[in-house]
Amino acid sequence: MSKFRNNEGKPAPAINTSSLPDIVFMLLFFFMVATTTKEIDPLVRVIPAQGVGLTDLTPFKQRSTVDFVYLGEPMKGDADKFPSKVAVQYDGLLHPDGINYIGKWKLAKFNDKPAEMTDPKENIITCFKADEKVPMGVIFTAREILRDLDFNSIAYSAAEMGNKNDYSIREQ
Repeated sequence: MSKFRNNEGKPAPAINTSSLPDIVFMLLFFFMVATTTKEIDPLVRVIPAQGVGLTDLTPFKQRSTVDFVYLGEPMKGDADKFPSKVAVQYDGLLHPDGINYIGKWKLAKFNDKPAEMTDPKENIITCFKADEKVPMGVIFTAREILRDLDFNSIAYSAAEMGNKNDYSIREQ
């Protein structure tokens, strides 16, 4: 038969704290990897248009080749301050010239990048995140300005609508 000892007289062993820094740094590293930051604080209200069969630009967000332009009603202030009641946000700033400033902004942004980080103009994507109520004429004007400067890669942000497998242009 086995004998059982009574351990009532011995205190519990102390907790080994030598691995505590390792645990803290593992948690820190986990949160650094797992969290994402917003690209920019929105100053305009954007309710995206809806579309079917959209292409995801997520792979491009990791590189500095996508420039975002936000178009919509301003969150704060008067919409009367902006031509055609559309505020345009470039890199966190609302510019009073509206969409006509896009050429100067794009060239300045392109020229300010270091030579080793600068892609050719045809690889830099301009993504318009526009409210669904923004007139297409404003976007067409921006597209013409960008085309004159040889920034021809343009993307439009939209929300996915429905099942793209069931969609057909002929049905509508």
